[in-house]
Amino acid sequence: MADRIRVALVAHGVHDHGGMERAFYELVRRGSETVDFVVLSAELAPELRPLVEWKRIVVPPRPIPLKTVLFAAVAAARLRRTPRDLVHTLGAIVPPPLDLATVQFCSAGFHAATGRFAPPQSPPLRRLNTTLARLVALGLERWAYRPGNARAFGAVSTGIGRELRLHYPGIEVSLTPNAVDSDRFRPDAATRASLRTELGVEDATFVALFVGGDWDRKGLELAIDGLARAAVPASELWVVGRGDKARFAARARAAGVGARVRFVGPRHDTERWYAAADAFVFPTLYEAAPLVAYEAAAAGLPLIATRANGVEDLLGDDEAGISVTRDAESIADAIRQLAGDDELRSRLGDEARARASRHDWDSSVNAVLTLYDELALPRNGARP
Repeated sequence: MADRIRVALVAHGVHDHGGMERAFYELVRRGSETVDFVVLSAELAPELRPLVEWKRIVVPPRPIPLKTVLFAAVAAARLRRTPRDLVHTLGAIVPPPLDLATVQFCSAGFHAATGRFAPPQSPPLRRLNTTLARLVALGLERWAYRPGNARAFGAVSTGIGRELRLHYPGIEVSLTPNAVDSDRFRPDAATRASLRTELGVEDATFVALFVGGDWDRKGLELAIDGLARAAVPASELWVVGRGDKARFAARARAAGVGARVRFVGPRHDTERWYAAADAFVFPTLYEAAPLVAYEAAAAGLPLIATRANGVEDLLGDDEAGISVTRDAESIADAIRQLAGDDELRSRLGDEARARASRHDWDSSVNAVLTLYDELALPRNGARP
């Protein structure tokens, strides 16, 4: 490029301890050598701050509907006073015009796939909060994702690309896939032994791992019931992430596996937990391209998962795991198969790692940088 592009990057958070947030974290970390980023966000990883100009957006973290509306208003005001060549957002989180929206979750696609905004089994206040949050998100999408309001989408999976073309036609869709650090997330026998010793878990115990938040949507209750129905005595389910621990722990006790479900909370060392597990269980209702599935696959874990966006690309024709439906017996059957067959587990895990390793962050970031160059052409003239 003859001139450096100045990009206003708008996101609630840019850091490496979340799914959606990590994509922008890698974009800044790897792309700041060639692009001038001004980041408008509530959170920014400390190690990225020297690389960018940061305009911090101060909003309350909860309730989510209020946070979303306030962020959109404050960020829009700051954006109007920010010189830039392009506006790049993480979803529909600020009023238009937008040059590029990276879509890690399509609210219209979610509602079409599920027929609802909130899980009916969640407590009333949580259900109300979730419903309001998703209604606000859908409203922002319908406003921002109109031809003339948004110029281009960066779809993080082929599935999300299909949804965008269906629900928001007339806007260019390009694939800017999520990726994984295959050096950080990898099989590691020493880490496996160390963490299991720390937890008092024998090497022969079959461990299914669940990672993520939004436990109703991602199917934690189904994973718990699947563990119970599998009736594999030497087996556990480890739950990494933030959620309603009291409600789901009660569910585990009711299913008779309270002592075999470990809730370890959110972790910054998730690579250790992947390395120490035997399979990744993810009976999710809806995804765009979940990074946790790519991380698990990179760590050599066979997947027990529904064929959601992004996950289906990893699973293939069940070469990298066992695809399941959203019912406990389907999950139980997969757990029994993997717990009782070391060779199958090894073969599927090897293929999972091979497939995940094709998704590297350099390629992902380069796809975005190429879009920047294309989008900047009408404004800045031809670039060598």
